[in-house]
Amino acid sequence: MTEERHAHQGLPEFHLHGPDNDLNRRGVLRKVKITTFVLLALMGLGLGKTLFVRASNAEVLAARAVENTKLHVLVAKPSTTLSNASARLALPGTLLGINEAQIYARVNGYVQKWFKDIGESVNKGDTLAILDIPEINKQVEEATANFQLAKTAYERWKRLRAEDAVSQQELDEKTALFKQTEAVLKRLRDQQNFGTIVAPFDGTITRRNVNMGDLVNSGNVGTPQSLFTLAHTDKLHVYIYVPQDRASLVRVGDEVDIYLANAPEKVVKGRIARTSGAIDTNSRTMQVDVEVSNTDKALLPGSYVEVALKIAPGNNLIIPTNTLIFGSGGPYVARVVDGKIEKRKVSVGIDYGLQVEVKSGVSADDSLIVNPLDSITDGQAVVVQTPPAPKRP
Repeated sequence: MTEERHAHQGLPEFHLHGPDNDLNRRGVLRKVKITTFVLLALMGLGLGKTLFVRASNAEVLAARAVENTKLHVLVAKPSTTLSNASARLALPGTLLGINEAQIYARVNGYVQKWFKDIGESVNKGDTLAILDIPEINKQVEEATANFQLAKTAYERWKRLRAEDAVSQQELDEKTALFKQTEAVLKRLRDQQNFGTIVAPFDGTITRRNVNMGDLVNSGNVGTPQSLFTLAHTDKLHVYIYVPQDRASLVRVGDEVDIYLANAPEKVVKGRIARTSGAIDTNSRTMQVDVEVSNTDKALLPGSYVEVALKIAPGNNLIIPTNTLIFGSGGPYVARVVDGKIEKRKVSVGIDYGLQVEVKSGVSADDSLIVNPLDSITDGQAVVVQTPPAPKRP
């Protein structure tokens, strides 16, 4: 214990009594009170600010809550015209020669010689190949001998009948035998002529399936295969199958656009030449024949193409497909009337993909909500927004 503390009997100066010590103690207490007051004032200001901010935020949140109850939507107007993307119906098909045939042998035999190869142009009647048909040749020789014998007998019996040396019955028998052998010989000679394979029409050889010495069978059934494939390629055609809901829009003579898979930017013009005029009950489609000129031989038979038909919507209104609501009662649309939703049932027609035809339920002045929610109800308040203008390139 220090001497000063010993003099004060072990007490600190703060607890000492006396005029000087009391004055010092009052100064300390005043500082404590001032500090406490300042701290309480600061805490009060902070609390007031907090309450003020909360009150302000509550008003903002209430305003936002009211604003959020309104549905912000985009709207679209019905139109009477189709967009370029929807105005065309693209259907797949394969280009074929206007005349195209697979050529088979009519008799059995061996390929003795062939004259035309792939890519060569031929005229009607040109010889494509010659077959060696020994069986038919032997039958022709036998039939020729029988015919000559029957002819000689017929002529002899005819002279004898003129002299009344034989009966009419005997002459009739010889006459019938003569005509029979003549018919057999003619049939076999026709088969012998089938050994020469000729082109049935003008065109281009697109396939050759035979070589010298190959055994070929007659007909186009069983195991035989075609000797040649011949196609007339100055004009081509393609078969497409139009769905039932659009078959009534197809007209003979209408122009169509043909797109090739290897050159989608190139458009070839074609024309609807004919239609089947009936719906296939299996596929529910109508067959349509489209012809296209190919005088420059730029198009190749067998190419995959897409045929785009130009569709006319008629007098019905056209709306975007994403304005429809599908419910248990059928399709609906939601239109905006005086800032509120009004649901209307509609009757739809042809579906063009991005657009759909509407037969009833909307008018040209209606504002239809785009991408409507399934949960929207009649009378719900909405705010119509204007989409931003597209940026210029």
